[in-house]
Amino acid sequence: MSRRSLFALLAFAALSARAAPVPGVFHGTPLSLGPGLPVCAKATFDPRLAEGGGRVLILDAANAGDEQAIRMSEAVVVRRGGLSSRAAAASRRHGIPAVSLGQGRWDAAAPALYLDEPSFGNTLTASGIEYRPVIGSEERTLREGDAVIVDAANGRVTLVPAAEAESRVAAAQAARAYDGMRDSQALERWLIDGPADGRGAALLAELVPRATAGAMPADDLNRVRRAAERSLPASGREAMRRAEGLAFARASRDAKRRAEDCRSDADVATDPAALERLADEARAAAEGVAAVARMLALPDGGAAAAARACRDAALRRAKSRASKTATFAEAAAAGGADRPEGADLPANGWALFVESSGLSEWLARTLDDSSLGLRRKSERVRERIMAAKLDPRSATGVAAVANAAGPVLVNGEDAVIRASGAEDVLERVKEVWAASWAPGPLGARQRAGRGLAYDGRIRIERIAQADVSGLVFSRDPGSGRRERLLVEAAPGSLDGIVSGDAPTEAYALDRATGRELAPRSGAGAAALSPERLARVARLARALDAWKGAGVEAAFSFTGGRLIAHSARPLEAPRPLLPLNDPFSPRPEAGFLNIRPVGR
Repeated sequence: MSRRSLFALLAFAALSARAAPVPGVFHGTPLSLGPGLPVCAKATFDPRLAEGGGRVLILDAANAGDEQAIRMSEAVVVRRGGLSSRAAAASRRHGIPAVSLGQGRWDAAAPALYLDEPSFGNTLTASGIEYRPVIGSEERTLREGDAVIVDAANGRVTLVPAAEAESRVAAAQAARAYDGMRDSQALERWLIDGPADGRGAALLAELVPRATAGAMPADDLNRVRRAAERSLPASGREAMRRAEGLAFARASRDAKRRAEDCRSDADVATDPAALERLADEARAAAEGVAAVARMLALPDGGAAAAARACRDAALRRAKSRASKTATFAEAAAAGGADRPEGADLPANGWALFVESSGLSEWLARTLDDSSLGLRRKSERVRERIMAAKLDPRSATGVAAVANAAGPVLVNGEDAVIRASGAEDVLERVKEVWAASWAPGPLGARQRAGRGLAYDGRIRIERIAQADVSGLVFSRDPGSGRRERLLVEAAPGSLDGIVSGDAPTEAYALDRATGRELAPRSGAGAAALSPERLARVARLARALDAWKGAGVEAAFSFTGGRLIAHSARPLEAPRPLLPLNDPFSPRPEAGFLNIRPVGR
């Protein structure tokens, strides 16, 4: 075995074992998974600066005016806030990773966040179990401009050491720019044109997880690796191999966990379309893990085999199911819930709005414009949507106004917005459409190769009096794990939850029975009974099986009636790259101006 392979295997084994505490790492509650990959960027406490893009927004707790800042951030970290808080709801709506630390001392004047980092003693053994006791704590300070890594899937926020900050942030910007254009030549130029120290290791730490997840072709990764090796001295190449080995260990471990969850999804999913999506995602994951493992000469811990098992199970089950795709109403009914009173707007409403506003060709040109980063594209599209007129005499306009005699919820794919009535419902419809062109949803569609594939379906729902309303998460909204259900609820109708203003009560439930697993926390006013919790759990399981993925579902109780308002995936769509098909089309490569404006 070569020295390189031996070193990589040792690094992989070290990461696969129980990890020792790492300085500068703080664990919190995942609020939003986002694209599912860790994000590295400079921190800012200033929402106005965050609106410019490319930053991790640090908040004590989100306010009503922070929506735009959250929308444009790479990630969000809050000191306090639960799953139905403004920060959580906005982050999930826009596909932004978010973590609530649940600790620390907030200093708005500095600005700074002071965190207590535990100090660990020597390793001890008790009953055959090794552990390191906490012997004290040390205060760490997060300040404006510090580099941080937000790993929402694991609820982890890492303060990057100052010596590594510049290279890590620059590499993350380069990797995000690659996500938009798939131009590996630009990454090669970036490696060659800049200072060599730390660049290769930092860039490979960003790219290996992408390739492992199937979001980057293995050929592109290999090309960048060769360029990095050519640009680095021997000491730099060793650091790069260490970084890529550690990154692959983490990525393959996460891939195996997702594949195991995927197999469970395939066994219970009821919708043929969901099963086909599971098979496609598992195929991409299996190919990505296997290709990177071969390239790095590292074991994958069984991740590729687990993904192939999910693919095969999903395909077998898809063949045994009826070809008809179930609707949300049918899935909700299977979970024992009714739909709220309301009406769907015409299915072609978005397409006709685009055509009548002269946006069709303009949208295609804007998304294809390689001189614009994702945020600039998003900003331009949303501005054009809001500036265009939705004709009240159109079929969509007539239907929207007719169904908005009083306060209503305008319910779309990526947003639920309250309208006061007929006087503002058309503007709220445009806002819901525009929300699906925010950086998060747009980036997810582009990574999946379907940037323009948006149908703009909208439902207008009457806001009725309810005893209690809330959100149920069929899986952990940060990690995607399925061991338990999470519920946040508040008295009254759903618009209080949608606004993020209602004090909520939180529940952790057994997935199968709906029984509470831990003492409830929060405002203490919702008081969902055990019978109601069991019904919410049944609804969550039914919607999870319908989607074949974790969902965030909004619900209300009115007397004995359970109402299901909406169900949205917890995780952004995973890219499906044609890794093994040389004849499949690839995005056209062009010059890529690497700068902190593209996600």
